[in-house]
Amino acid sequence: MSTEVIDQGIFWLFCFVTGAVITFIYDQIRIVRRVLPHGSVLVAIEDLLFWLFAGIVIFSLLYRMNAGTLRWFAVFGLATGMFLYKKIFRDFLVNFMSTVIRRILDIVVRILSIPLNFVKRPIIKGLRAIRSGRNRLKKKLTANIKEGKITLCKHKNQLEMGNRDEP
Repeated sequence: MSTEVIDQGIFWLFCFVTGAVITFIYDQIRIVRRVLPHGSVLVAIEDLLFWLFAGIVIFSLLYRMNAGTLRWFAVFGLATGMFLYKKIFRDFLVNFMSTVIRRILDIVVRILSIPLNFVKRPIIKGLRAIRSGRNRLKKKLTANIKEGKITLCKHKNQLEMGNRDEP
């Protein structure tokens, strides 16, 4: 075999591995999205940054190994690497890793919340006391306002009755 054919075969293998690695990196982003869901704007920014990164990696691969020339077998190698990675690993890896990370985070949160429970209980009791005091104050103020309105209405009626007697 000629060295050119061997070089092109090695180039195709590099493209194949690069396609699989790019898909693996995107799966890491998918795992983060499952563990820590976030809005569509942040997802769009992540995707934009990822594809910029992927484009730079692919361009540098083409530039270094093939003098910047785009060959269809290189595109086929990238696509084959992405496709086979997706068929073999993708769903299992994303589901498994996101489940493991969620469980680890749950354990960490439980451990960290133990000392917070000692602080949380007095704070909740204090907030309840403030809320009940606020409700009592609101009831008293409402009753006083009603009583004031009734008194004003009585005085107004007495004044109106007194003014009718004069003429």
